[in-house]
Amino acid sequence: MPSINGKMVSASGNTSGFDYLRIGLSLSVLLWHSYSVANFEESVRIFWAGPARALPAAILPMFFALSGFLVAGSLGRTRLHQFALLRILRIVPALAFETFLVALVLGPLFTVLPLSVYFASPELYSYFLNIIGYIHYTLPGVIGGQMLNAQLWTIPTELECYLALICLALLGVTRRRALFGGALILVVLGLTIFSVGAGDQSPYAQLGGRVLIFSFLAGVLLYLYRDRIPHDGRLFAASLFFAAGLLTYRETSYLAAFPIAYITVWLGVTNPRRIPFGDLSYGVFLFHFPIIKLSYDIFGDRLTFPAYFAIALPLSLACAWLSWTFIEKPILDHKKQIIAWIENAASMLRSAAPKAEA
Repeated sequence: MPSINGKMVSASGNTSGFDYLRIGLSLSVLLWHSYSVANFEESVRIFWAGPARALPAAILPMFFALSGFLVAGSLGRTRLHQFALLRILRIVPALAFETFLVALVLGPLFTVLPLSVYFASPELYSYFLNIIGYIHYTLPGVIGGQMLNAQLWTIPTELECYLALICLALLGVTRRRALFGGALILVVLGLTIFSVGAGDQSPYAQLGGRVLIFSFLAGVLLYLYRDRIPHDGRLFAASLFFAAGLLTYRETSYLAAFPIAYITVWLGVTNPRRIPFGDLSYGVFLFHFPIIKLSYDIFGDRLTFPAYFAIALPLSLACAWLSWTFIEKPILDHKKQIIAWIENAASMLRSAAPKAEA
């Protein structure tokens, strides 16, 4: 039976299953938010507090497990400062595009304030801090101060994941996979015991950021053990069973990080035909929620969940295509040159510093 690494080698490292997972998970988030915005109370009652909780609860942990597995590979191929620059180049440009588009195009169209008041508001300028991961959710006078960009709550958590991985690499933990794995399992078990013992979790509580962080680290762990972990359909089925059971209760969601990571990687290292239109997943994730919320502000309860999904899907894909074609892809195509230019500039500054002091 091939290992995870064996599947990657057989595909020459180009495992397109991850591409399908990314866009599939992004569209799942779009579908879920279309439903939950249109049927908020029902979504909480049926899903977060019901037997179907595992369905929405699995989406974001899978995203983070996928990220952990892939960026662990990037960390192994680059120096630490290059790894940090690559993560910035992947996240910030599209996030900046979304921030400017929402603040300067959608905001003025939907605000109830005079434009002079809108553009003079400190709330507007605080919104641009989203670009560096300091998330602000509202714009002046837009949909009654409600959260316009609720999906961005995961951005600081993702940055925390990258920072945690960099710290672990600096300490040498990522080069000692047994230590990494043992420590991760002990911490997850400890948090689970504490959470079960506390017994004060609301049945309506959604997943917290720490579950996502441990899903990310579980993805890193699978990458470190990729040569030892088999790509086994039976293990995949067992992981589905355990993930569904563990995600049903918030108190056991930490333990779900491990089966979720295996499910994600098992699917990701498959190698179907490559997606021809590029990676639109990040753009769909960034743009879909403002589109849904502003659509709901216009139509309210007059439209049903399928109608909101039908509105948000093509508009989100269009914005994502613009972001990928004109911002994300050009930057990623030249990432080596950009990093080299930054390193050269930093080297020149360092060499000029003693001369300036002299």
